[in-house]
Amino acid sequence: MLVIRLSRHGRKNLAVYRVVLSEHTKPVKYWYKEVLWSYDPVGHIFKADVDSILAWIAKWAQPSERVAKLLLKETKNEFFNKFIEQRERKWVTKKEEKK
Repeated sequence: MLVIRLSRHGRKNLAVYRVVLSEHTKPVKYWYKEVLWSYDPVGHIFKADVDSILAWIAKWAQPSERVAKLLLKETKNEFFNKFIEQRERKWVTKKEEKK
């Protein structure tokens, strides 16, 4: 199964992420088929090829949840909502933890 996920590059405290297409069993950092776009979290810079990503999703590639959230934020396309799991937050106070 092909997965679209983040791969961290750069140096300490100055990370740059690549969104890569890889096999789900392979390591993220080295074994990827294609670099789809890059993301700089420090400067909030996206260098995206959204058409290529949508083409790979049409060919049964599965984006990770973090990639889907970044794409939703960047493109405002509601298509990426189906890859985001809706979770319910549960607040637990310290008194409840001790019980």
